[in-house]
Amino acid sequence: MLDYRQFFKGKRITVMGLGLLGRGLGYTKFLAECGADLIVTDLKTKEQLATSVKALSKFPKIKFVLGKHRLEDFKDRDMVIKSAGVPLDSVYVAEAKKNNPRLGGASTPVEMDVSLFAKLAKEVMIIGVTGTRGKSMTTALIYEILSKNLKGKKVYIGGNVRGVATLPILKKVKAGDILVCELDSWQLQGFGEAKISPYISVFTSFMPDHMNYYGGSMKKYFNDKANIFKYQKKGDILIIRPGMKKFISKKDTKGKLVVVILRVFLVGSLLCLGSTRERIWLVRLRLPNGLIFQ
Repeated sequence: MLDYRQFFKGKRITVMGLGLLGRGLGYTKFLAECGADLIVTDLKTKEQLATSVKALSKFPKIKFVLGKHRLEDFKDRDMVIKSAGVPLDSVYVAEAKKNNPRLGGASTPVEMDVSLFAKLAKEVMIIGVTGTRGKSMTTALIYEILSKNLKGKKVYIGGNVRGVATLPILKKVKAGDILVCELDSWQLQGFGEAKISPYISVFTSFMPDHMNYYGGSMKKYFNDKANIFKYQKKGDILIIRPGMKKFISKKDTKGKLVVVILRVFLVGSLLCLGSTRERIWLVRLRLPNGLIFQ
């Protein structure tokens, strides 16, 4: 496994988007612990971000630029880590990607939390889940099933999970461990930039969403989502439901395409997942009685 502390130590990193939900705070704290030279910038003010700033108070070397972004904070940096939702055509991202004398004229890498983890922890199996609807429940189910039934491997959850930053999981994982990630279209932009896809990918559904961000273009929206399988290799797996066959065919992935029909049965706190009543997996969750999802 990579020596992550040595990788980040002394690197000049700009964190674009601290936020209040915990993910930005989580990986900013992690980078500070690793000894990175940090600039943290956010359009929210210091007052709006008071709880996040306070949580970083034991790292006095962090430079905060709040209530605005400045082009100068994206020049001559070793890395920029942007939050989900910052468009790739941002003028600040463009500034970072200009020739950087510190990097021998190469452009500054613009990274995202989950895709950077994937690049640095190649020995960890990543299971990625996306979809306009259904990705949160599917991610939780996969995590619960694997964590309760796999022996000899640790299973972690990350990605678009409230309050969970993925980069700090580098402190815990070992080769052969598994990370189950909920991935929205913005986080998958990072996978597209890195030209990587998860080993196992699940695409639950696709329908109009975030059209303000994508300028009304379903094609642009799908292109970001498609990064979950676009760079899969032979031996990788893409799992879809029958309704997704109109968007994805075998020729779209180098991996194995698996089409599944699953039902979720809930009886009291006992959750049953499977294709038939004879073949199910059981996970104990606190959920209401009598619900059936198809």
